Amino acid sequence: MKELFQEVLTNFAPILVPNYYEKGKLLHTENSLSFNLYLVERGVLRSFYYVDGKDVTAHFALENGVVGAADSIIREKKSRYNIEVLEYSQVFLLDYQELELFLDQNPHLERLARRFTQFIYMDLVERVEGMTFLSAKDRYEHLITRYPDITQRVSLGHIASFLGITQETLSRVRGKH
Repeated sequence: MKELFQEVLTNFAPILVPNYYEKGKLLHTENSLSFNLYLVERGVLRSFYYVDGKDVTAHFALENGVVGAADSIIREKKSRYNIEVLEYSQVFLLDYQELELFLDQNPHLERLARRFTQFIYMDLVERVEGMTFLSAKDRYEHLITRYPDITQRVSLGHIASFLGITQETLSRVRGKH
């Protein structure tokens, strides 16, 4: 993914806006429109929503990752998601509408955009399959394999929420790991 991410940064540089965000900053709040994608060069972002007042983590974007309010971008409707900075982060902002215009002017980059979109899609498929078919222990091990230092960078509450388990279950799984 790192090579693909760097290729995207290089080829889409004219429309990428570099930003630095402090921990705790909300980049997007629910019930608003957003056409922004956030490409993380350094740091951690998370996407989350609320169910019955409870915060549910949907996605983490660490180095070479991307996050956005896909429901808003694709449907052009207010999003249910929030996007939060979990540690000081260097992020490239990409406006989806600007991306569409840029690709119209640079059709040779369509394949790269498609490859990047496919990677994002497969990340989502893995998450859905993991939640459907894997045990809590296996979901945790997959997360740690993918992001070895995530437990030092992200709260255990956010990790438990992302894995769809309680913090108590996460503690038991971590104890056996």
